[in-house]
Amino acid sequence: MIRKFLNKYNALSVQVKATAWFFVCAVLQRGISTITTPIFTRLLSTAEYGQFSTFNSWLSIIQIIVTLQLCGGVYTMGIVKFKDEEKVFTSSLQGLNLVLCVSWTVIYLLFHDFWNSLFSLTTVQMLAMLLMIWSSAAFNFWMTTQRNRFQYRALVTVTLIVSILKPVVGILLVIHSQDKVTARIVGLAVVEVICYTGFFFVQMREGKNFFQQNSGSMRFCLIFHCCRIISPIQYFQARIEL
Repeated sequence: MIRKFLNKYNALSVQVKATAWFFVCAVLQRGISTITTPIFTRLLSTAEYGQFSTFNSWLSIIQIIVTLQLCGGVYTMGIVKFKDEEKVFTSSLQGLNLVLCVSWTVIYLLFHDFWNSLFSLTTVQMLAMLLMIWSSAAFNFWMTTQRNRFQYRALVTVTLIVSILKPVVGILLVIHSQDKVTARIVGLAVVEVICYTGFFFVQMREGKNFFQQNSGSMRFCLIFHCCRIISPIQYFQARIEL
């Protein structure tokens, strides 16, 4: 029976296999989140959990401003439109994303007291947020290329490993820390930076182009993005106000 099932599985197209594994991965991610959420609600007080939720809300907004959502729909359309230049296009956007994150980090450090007061976050929490914004964007570029090529094995493996490590590292840090909110945030940042940074260097090595500012692909990216950035910012602003 097992052999019959394996034969049927092997006969499936790569598109069907990729879709099936992405679905299984999404279900497992949701399951891990559902299981670990009650653990953190027990480890964190109501006020602490509220602070962590506020951090996540600000993260959703700030990452749009910092990265311009370059790894979103504009990148997906770009690698289709500029298929012959996919690797160069990807490394250029990775380089642009790094420049944006570093620039905003400098701006934050110059006026950190103002930003900390505005967002009601500490310096460590803000720096962890900026690291998460960069590393998650770097991973999303790689993830999109893997999905586009239907190369699901590495993507599913990395996603599941990160999904397991985040709560495990978070629980360990929260248990052994007095500032439990910061410990939870730092745990997420550490896992993402360690697991995602490598994808930045892989794609930069493949494309061999840090920032091709005069290319048609980059002009397409910036023009397309400017038409879309206002809507998500307004959405998340309404979310914060609620």
